[in-house]
Amino acid sequence: MTMASAYSRSALFLLTALVLHMALFSDLRILGVAPEIPLAIAVTAGLVGGPERGAVAGFAIGLGIDLYLPTLFGLSALIYTVWGYSVGLLEERIFRSAWWINVLVTAAATAGGLLVYAVLGELLGEANLYTDRLYVVMGVAAVYNLVLSLPLLGLWRWSWPSLLGEEH
Repeated sequence: MTMASAYSRSALFLLTALVLHMALFSDLRILGVAPEIPLAIAVTAGLVGGPERGAVAGFAIGLGIDLYLPTLFGLSALIYTVWGYSVGLLEERIFRSAWWINVLVTAAATAGGLLVYAVLGELLGEANLYTDRLYVVMGVAAVYNLVLSLPLLGLWRWSWPSLLGEEH
């Protein structure tokens, strides 16, 4: 597979995930909480592709969300970029492990990412992000992403099969 083909697959995957998130998954709510697929995409990209690919995927999906949501512009892109990079860096240095650890890391990173998003958003003037309900949102979103992480990890491996482990 060529680099152009891998990047085309990645772009197709990101665009499809963004559209599905906004059109379908945002209406699938448990306890009033929708899945946090964009955050799961950034985290799983970092787990599969390393810190650089995690950051790029996080920025791309975060920017797409920022263009759609009426919240502080750039906050999603910032959080998802940092989270994709950080998880990729941790995976490179620490995890390199079984599939089930990657699933648990995705769930934990989802909860942590939502907490950071709420705290940073409040500090930057976005009202009502850090509420009593935040911990319910973190828990439900973490469980959602725990379930969704296996297909997302597989889709990233499909997107980058020959690029994994290669330095260009």
